[in-house]
This record gives sequence, structure tokens and C-alpha cells, in this order.
Amino acid sequence: MSDRACVIIADDHGLFRRGLRQLLEGAGFLIAAEASSGEGALECAAANPGCVMLLDIMMPDLTGLEVVRRLNERREDVKVIMLSAREDCDAVLSAISSGARGFMSKCTEPDELFAAIDLVARGGTALGACLATTLGNEVRELDRHAGLSEQRRHRITERELEVLRLLATAKSPAQIASDLYLSTKTVQNHIQALYRKLNVGSRSAAVVEGMELHLIQPGG
Repeated sequence: MSDRACVIIADDHGLFRRGLRQLLEGAGFLIAAEASSGEGALECAAANPGCVMLLDIMMPDLTGLEVVRRLNERREDVKVIMLSAREDCDAVLSAISSGARGFMSKCTEPDELFAAIDLVARGGTALGACLATTLGNEVRELDRHAGLSEQRRHRITERELEVLRLLATAKSPAQIASDLYLSTKTVQNHIQALYRKLNVGSRSAAVVEGMELHLIQPGG
């Protein structure tokens, strides 16, 4: 007998459900139930506690997000992996915040989906590789915009920003000057200007403040 998770498939397309069922059963998963609607997904969850549910985000009658919210409200013992045909970062965030334990593209490779089900069954959270990359890029872009806003607010020049980021390394003012083709005196002036604008009194405090304002990325 397989020790892999039992699975509920909830999708309104019968052909997709049948194909997914064959794929999962071939990999040793037990298919406990299938649903073709949001209400059906709720009924399957209540009747089959302890399963992982593969839930289409675009279900008729109730959206996948609404199904997840209701499952959480009812405290049903089921872990949801949302499936979507689109790689949408807003949908990922909405799904996870609603209580889903994973989000995978319907274009996901079978082995990646199998690993995600196993991980979620053990209590983890799973995002498809492409979705994780896209979400990471979105977060970095938001972080960059936050940094630009703080740079303008504190009236920090591009040159001062270069100096601040180099202060986060182990380089001395003389080495920073060499890197930026400036004199050490000019670098010292930029450092003092940064201390004044950031309202700090030391190099370490300037670096910490720079990280908090998203002017410096942690680790580099």
C-alpha cells in the first residue's frame, strides 16, 4: 500500500480531472474524491478529512479563493494546493493569505506537482518554481521602488547612495575612494552627509538605517 497522501481533485473540467487522476494514481497517490464545483469541493473536504485538495482557482458557483476561506472558517482538516492556468502574483498572495498551503501552475511538470503534494501533506508550503521566481522578482521590484522613494525623501544623491552601499562592505574609506575614483576626503564628506541625512552617528548605524529604508539589500 502506498504511503503517499490521499488527494481530492476539484476542477470543473472533466477531461482535466481524469487526466490528473490517472497521473496521480500512477505515482501512487490515492484519489479520495473529485468535485466539479466549489460547493462540491466543500462537501468532498468534509467527507474526506486529512486529504490534500488540488483546487482550481476558477471554479463555478464559488471561486477557489472562496472555497479556501470557507474551509478555514469551518476548520476542515484539508490542505489546499491552488491550481491556476495563469502565473499571477496577486492570485498567489490572495490564495496563501486565504489559507491555501500551495499554489501551482497547471503547466507544472508532474514530478514538481508530486513533490508539492508530498510537501504540503507533511505540513509545508509549496509554490511552483516559475511562480516562486516571478513572486521573488515582484517583491524585489517593490523593494526597489520603496528604496527610490526613501532616497528622494532623504535627498540622498546617487553618489551618496553608492558610498552608502559600499559602507555595507568591509572596505575602508580609502578603498571606497579607489573604487569610485574619488579622493578619500571627498568620500569622507559623502559619509558625513549621509550621517546627517539619515540622522545617525556611525557607519554601522548608517548601514542598518539604509537596510531599513530599502536603500541597501541585506547581504550586499
